[in-house]
Formats: sequence, C-alpha cells, structure tokens
Amino acid sequence: AKIPEGVAMDVAAAVTTEALTALQGMRDQGGLSEGKIILIIAAGGGVGTQAVQIAKAMKARTVHAVCSTKDVIKVGKLGADLVIDRAQKDITNDLEAGSYDVIFDTTGKYSFMKLRYALKKKGILVSTVPNVTTFPPASLLIAISGKRSKSLMVRCCRKDLELVGTWMKSDEIHSIPIDKVYNINDIQTARERQKDPKKSGRVVIKVGDGW
Repeated sequence: AKIPEGVAMDVAAAVTTEALTALQGMRDQGGLSEGKIILIIAAGGGVGTQAVQIAKAMKARTVHAVCSTKDVIKVGKLGADLVIDRAQKDITNDLEAGSYDVIFDTTGKYSFMKLRYALKKKGILVSTVPNVTTFPPASLLIAISGKRSKSLMVRCCRKDLELVGTWMKSDEIHSIPIDKVYNINDIQTARERQKDPKKSGRVVIKVGDGW
C-alpha cells in the first residue's frame, strides 16, 4: 500500500503491524462494528494504543480501556470513554457482568474463564495469543453458552493498510509512538533497544540512505 499523503515514512512504518493486529483482532475475530461495546486490555501498549483509536474510528458505541497507572492520561487522550487503572480495579472480578460485546486482550495473558462473566450472551473474547479455549474441543464446549473465545493470526492485507492510511489522513489515528529511528548499520543496537522494557514506542530501522 502507498504511504498516505502527508504521513512521514517512519510513522507509516511504525503503525503497520500494530494497527493491523488491532483492526483484524477486533473486526474479523471480535465482530466489532458500529454501535457495539468493547473493552481493550493493555490500552497503553503498542497494539492497545491503535485498538482504542481504531475502535473509535469504527464507531463503536462505547470503548472502555484497561491500562497501567502511568498510561491513564495518555489513553484518555486517545478517545477511550472510560479508562480503568488496573492497579485500582481487578478486571477478573470487578467489571459489570454481561456488559461487553467484545473484549480484546492485547497481552494474551487473561483466560476466557476469568473474563467470560463480563461478556454479553453472544460476546467474544479475542486474544493475541492462542490458548486452549480457542481450539476444539474446548472452543466447541464454550460456544454452547453463546460466548466465544478466539485468537488471531495477523495477515498482510493491502485493503486493511489502505483503511489504516485513510484513518491516519483524517487524524482518527493520531498517536503512533516512536521510540527511536535507527540506520540499518545500527541494526544490532536497534535490536537491543527493541528488547528494552523501558522503550516508549516502536523501534524503526531506516533502510534508504541508512548506510
């Protein structure tokens, strides 16, 4: 897909994987559409940041977001209707029962069994990491209740990239955190930074003129 007009190369490079993960997870696996209610877990992270913005762009009726204390203000500015500080609320027990059409766990750490109470009757929990509840026979047994557990495998899709680009041009996707841009000859340093838990966004490697 072409880089959207007015969007810098490093920004376009930084958004792709995480935006596609968010879009395909919520829309394709979770069935998110206009008027639905979604809870996004780890909304301060890379995928979560894009998920909040994309859910709003898709005209979800209500977007609730869970994040760490340090990210509460940032996630609020992304457009979340309610920001839940995970240090103040145990989401495995303290959410309103039967309130969400979709729960998107961008960490893959929460089990379906612990969050199913918060799903509506036909609600779907989408995880970025496959688990026992996303495959038969467990998935079939769970489906009897009407609720479902799914995981996703992100695929490169030109139409999805173009859609993300459209949202970037219209400023519906406006926050794309970049930690640092490295030249290709500094790729080892970039790899080390990528592993650093203190990094504050995407690590981008510049190939053109980077030597």
